[in-house]
Amino acid sequence: MTSSPQHLNGMIVLAGGTGKRLGGRSKPDLLIAGDRLISWTLSFLAKVPTVVVAPEGLEVPEKVFLTMEEPPGSGPAAGIVAGWHRLADSFVFSPSDIIGVCPVDAPLSGFALRQLGRQLQEMNEEEPGKEKILLGQVGEVTQYVLGAFTVRALMEMARSNPLNRSVRGLLGEIGFATSEISPNYARDVDTPADIAPVTELLRISR
Repeated sequence: MTSSPQHLNGMIVLAGGTGKRLGGRSKPDLLIAGDRLISWTLSFLAKVPTVVVAPEGLEVPEKVFLTMEEPPGSGPAAGIVAGWHRLADSFVFSPSDIIGVCPVDAPLSGFALRQLGRQLQEMNEEEPGKEKILLGQVGEVTQYVLGAFTVRALMEMARSNPLNRSVRGLLGEIGFATSEISPNYARDVDTPADIAPVTELLRISR
């Protein structure tokens, strides 16, 4: 595929989980600043083929794919691979193409993916094939589900049987680099207390 201006060829949005710390509410459907959280997240992503990994029945835009890991609830690593398989079913990618991965509850993560996609492409132009994954880093915290993944890396994940495995452990085997991103880009909604600061971030980012 041809890269977008953000150097990304596709997007995988992880929108599963139980929302336990939000009282069991569906994170994608959480209303923030007058719109659903999933709508905010999608609005800031590059306009490339996109798949949302979430339970059947979630309302997504017409041109966005919906899929789920099998069996459901087998973890975010399995979710990433399920998203990759759905994209690969409909589009042809080269091993060096770059796919962005982000969680649905970090609505500004699209800004981080633009940065990470560009940096990963530049790294591989200098040394082809050296880096397969570039994850966001906020201080000492690595954002294991917010990063730019080459198709080569996603294919390796699929071969490694990701069911019920941690993303951290699986990516540690494949190898990855990190790049510092703005804390705002990784700010997510895990508890009711997170809603107000994320609402303010969305207000100033419109």
